[in-house]
Amino acid sequence: MGKLIYLMTTSLDGYVADKDGNFDWAVPSEEVHAFVDDVLRNVGTVLMGRNLYKVMKVWDDIPTEGTSGPYMDGPSQAMNDYAKIWQAASKIVYSTTLSDVTIANATLERSFDPSTIQKLVAESDKDYDIGGPNLAGQAIKANIIDEYHQIIVPIIIGEGNHWLPKDVNVKLELTDMRKFENGFVHLQYSKI
Repeated sequence: MGKLIYLMTTSLDGYVADKDGNFDWAVPSEEVHAFVDDVLRNVGTVLMGRNLYKVMKVWDDIPTEGTSGPYMDGPSQAMNDYAKIWQAASKIVYSTTLSDVTIANATLERSFDPSTIQKLVAESDKDYDIGGPNLAGQAIKANIIDEYHQIIVPIIIGEGNHWLPKDVNVKLELTDMRKFENGFVHLQYSKI
């Protein structure tokens, strides 16, 4: 049986992007990136909304081997590893405005049905990763997320796009925490 995982990098005050949509403050170190790769290594399907799709589609072009290429001074080993995870996974993009998706192994859906996803996850031997606070918010409200992973950046940005929806009451259990050399912190919670 797979798990539905929600992993998000946030500011200390819980935002994934500032009021202008910027998240350049959230760039992970190699150590943090390698840790995220380990968390997501068993993911077979990625669920995302339109905005996250636009950000993540670059991973179709990042090499899975070697450290030379068009990105930065070339991808790091952790970037290569994430590219392998991303490129091997099926993707479902939820959008009412996109006419098509241009990434490999992807389908476009118009609406998110929590009961369908819960059934697919239960029948899978691989995990599902749900990304983007709007889409994940629907899953949180339906109480179908199994693991919450918050990577906290030591910065307060004051306002923006929050990683959790309002008006939700879900009891969770802290199952892991870790501090990284760059000051980032990981908290993992599981549904009770």
